[in-house]
Amino acid sequence: IDAHCDTSGPYKDSKYHHGGPFRQAVLDGVLDPERVIQIGIRGGAEYLWEFSYESGMTVIHADEVDRMGLDAVIAKALAVIGDGPTYVSFDVDSLDPAFAPGTGTPEVGGLTPREALAILRGLKGRNIVAADVVEVAPQYDATSNTAQCAAQVLFTELCLIAEARAAGKGRL
Repeated sequence: IDAHCDTSGPYKDSKYHHGGPFRQAVLDGVLDPERVIQIGIRGGAEYLWEFSYESGMTVIHADEVDRMGLDAVIAKALAVIGDGPTYVSFDVDSLDPAFAPGTGTPEVGGLTPREALAILRGLKGRNIVAADVVEVAPQYDATSNTAQCAAQVLFTELCLIAEARAAGKGRL
């Protein structure tokens, strides 16, 4: 769940940077692009989305979330991830900066906290083995709203992992 696909190519002669981890994971053979769904994507740099599409990742742009509705987004996510081990990555810039301004790469038109939490909660019962919350930059948020949103997202992710383990899942 992110504002950006994070599948761009090398940057300043480095293949490892915050804008390309999913591309590199696919190229290194540690991530199956057919089981990747990217939700909340937006911004004007469409060329950065090419690898996601070409490699077989499923991409749902932020404006598509509105058109599809949350139930359809969740159903699509469940279909893509299947029952296999799943890692959930949540970039706080997936949220609209009105709710979470404290990030280094804000993009207007993002998800609301309610939408993001609904999507995460929709993953209940799946084999969630690990999760993260990334790109929180408190120095850019005098209100602490970003940290509060990130904490709630992390709590929700931890609950998903605990529920998976309690059900005998949550392992690789």
